[in-house]
Amino acid sequence: MEIFLLLMILILFTLEIAAIFLPVLPDSVFFWAAVILYRIIKTDISYSPYFWTGAVLITVIIFLADYLANAYFIKRQGGTNRTIIAAVLGMILGTLFLGPLGFIIGPFLLIFIAEYWQSRNKGNSFKLALSSIFAFVASTASRLGMQIFLMIWFFIEIY
Repeated sequence: MEIFLLLMILILFTLEIAAIFLPVLPDSVFFWAAVILYRIIKTDISYSPYFWTGAVLITVIIFLADYLANAYFIKRQGGTNRTIIAAVLGMILGTLFLGPLGFIIGPFLLIFIAEYWQSRNKGNSFKLALSSIFAFVASTASRLGMQIFLMIWFFIEIY
């Protein structure tokens, strides 16, 4: 039973890592499913309050990572709040219409269109749109690091 449970946990953790790179899968859901599944099946274990608090806080940060990274890179390149709104809409619409790749293409296109519409400056519009790709890479790397940290912490917590 223990081997089957650990296998299920590893499958859920693998799906969690895949969710970081495939935006159509929800972030952190698979991690929490693993944590809760383990707790339900292994009734003799209890997680520390530090684990619960830390895991919840890191999960919130993971959810915000995409939006915060986009906002940071766009503001750094001179973008406005309108540009940030275009990036968020691009993430949502891009993913809906183009699947996982739309998470990169959507913000790029909407930022470029919004900025070009406003300023008629192709160079600046392209620079701001390119910042959305840097934001995606930065947020993906940070989310991956945080998820791996949570997974390691989980195994430390149960052993």
